[in-house]
Amino acid sequence: MTGYGTARSHTSQLQLEISIRCVNGRFLEPRFHLPKEYLSLEPDLKKRLQNHIKRGTVDIFISRKVSAQSMAMSIKLNKPLAQRYVKILKEIADQMKVPQNFRPETVAHWPDVITRDLGSEIETQEKNFIFRTFEKCLKACDSERHREGLFLKKDLDRTLKLLDSTVSQVQKLRSSADSELQQKFELRMRSRLKGMEIDPQRLSQEVLIQLEKADVNEEIVRLAEHIKNVQKLLSSSDAEGKKLDFYIQELHREMNTIGSKSQVSSITQAVVEGKTIIERLREQVQNIE
Repeated sequence: MTGYGTARSHTSQLQLEISIRCVNGRFLEPRFHLPKEYLSLEPDLKKRLQNHIKRGTVDIFISRKVSAQSMAMSIKLNKPLAQRYVKILKEIADQMKVPQNFRPETVAHWPDVITRDLGSEIETQEKNFIFRTFEKCLKACDSERHREGLFLKKDLDRTLKLLDSTVSQVQKLRSSADSELQQKFELRMRSRLKGMEIDPQRLSQEVLIQLEKADVNEEIVRLAEHIKNVQKLLSSSDAEGKKLDFYIQELHREMNTIGSKSQVSSITQAVVEGKTIIERLREQVQNIE
């Protein structure tokens, strides 16, 4: 189910912003976009995510800003390395017989002379700080997804009622279709056996066989049962998206079977309408966790 959540937290030394964007998907696919300082926290963040979201493609963005004071405190001079650079520079100057007129900032720009050391705060206080902020963001995303879910449930209920009405229409048409089919079969057989004596009992048997082949009562019963099961799942508070996927497939299968058996245009038209409604249900169910 789609949803979006964001959370911001700050201390005197750190500003943290987390946003979560979730879109539809058959399985859970988390994609973390983390600062390098937080890469080791990804497994723990994923476990917390799984407690809230069961399926969907989820992008997690985390922004980390350290205060100027903290950044200043983290700046370190690698004195042995700087001394080594200066010594080598002097050797180069002596060998090339050029003046040694370099400035201190020249050495400061060389790799690893000046570094930032943030210490072990990520593993202690900041670790718990980010987890609290992440939970706050997940709850915000849950709230948005719940709001959308209520709207989606209403839409699914309306669509299911349309499908139930279509199934009832097929049920009504079936009775009149049997009479129509019986007349067609009898006329076809009499036409083929024209000029020959027809055994009424044998004719009735053949017509009965054809009617049984065209009978869709079992499919109609199963369709009605599947619709009830879908309605029950929609009322559940659990994550039932995968079960709903299964029932939508079954609805489509039963409607296809009715279409393949149908030899009456009115039933065929109802089947086309039913398949259109089921396809709409399939698209909607993809939004359900």
